[in-house]
Amino acid sequence: MYHRKKTNKKNIKEKDISFDVFRGLGASILITGFKKAYLKSIAIEFCAQSSLPYGKSEAGIHTFLSPKKTPDHRWGVVCSVWVQKNSEDENLSSKLLIRFLNERISITLFPKLGIRVFSWTPNPTDFYYSEVELGDFGDGYNKIEDKFDRKFLSIPMTGGDFWIEHKIGIQPGFLGASLFLFFKTVKSATKLESKISNFLFIFPNTVQIYSLIASGSKIGAININKKNLIISTNEVYCPSLKKQVGNESKVPNDVNCITELVLNSFSISHLKITLKFLLIYLKKKKSIINITPISYDEVKDFFDLVSITLD
Repeated sequence: MYHRKKTNKKNIKEKDISFDVFRGLGASILITGFKKAYLKSIAIEFCAQSSLPYGKSEAGIHTFLSPKKTPDHRWGVVCSVWVQKNSEDENLSSKLLIRFLNERISITLFPKLGIRVFSWTPNPTDFYYSEVELGDFGDGYNKIEDKFDRKFLSIPMTGGDFWIEHKIGIQPGFLGASLFLFFKTVKSATKLESKISNFLFIFPNTVQIYSLIASGSKIGAININKKNLIISTNEVYCPSLKKQVGNESKVPNDVNCITELVLNSFSISHLKITLKFLLIYLKKKKSIINITPISYDEVKDFFDLVSITLD
């Protein structure tokens, strides 16, 4: 990925920061169950193996909901799945999202005990139809039922019927609002990782992808034609390559770990709000030496990008 000029976090002003985000499609779901800890493990599995750089999907956890805030009055976790917009064929983006959403549901949710799946997309423009995608699992015994003022696909299973809302909403959104966080050590980054994620759960209209990211990749590769790679090592930001890269290195002498933080949202306004408060939160953390917003200026001709500036 290509990056803006490094900015000292003590002097950074939220209103002066701009981000580039990719247009894309997302689908949000609410998974409910009897125990919060069980749902957390399910959500982590559901969101794992994100691989957007290889033309697939990425996913993340928005927030956790108490039984008072879910339709069936059980513990809940909100997750979303995302694909990047295909400028040449928008229908392809929708087909890909449906395919990868279905893979994640059938592999990581369908086998789990006692969970239900609700559509949680705020303003859907298209739908994933669960009966079409999952109905065959019922072997003819599946049916549509009215539950919680919604229509659900019910699939009989030996461990209890699997319920998933008949239509899961799909909606355009924005992917990849990103920051580089500079740390003295990897250990200091890992200590802060869960705290940042918990802070972001306060903002349910945005979602963090991957937690803190170690790869910090750039778009493109030296062997892109040979390897068919979309991203590769961002050598100027790799601490272990400081000597090899020389004067081109962007890594300060006291930094040995740089992580990337990525946010997606269905709404630019919600994305701005989250980023504004996130920056205020991050600047208070002594272990973060520097903060750099990420830009994609040098590859903007190849992607459908939107530039946003914090108000």
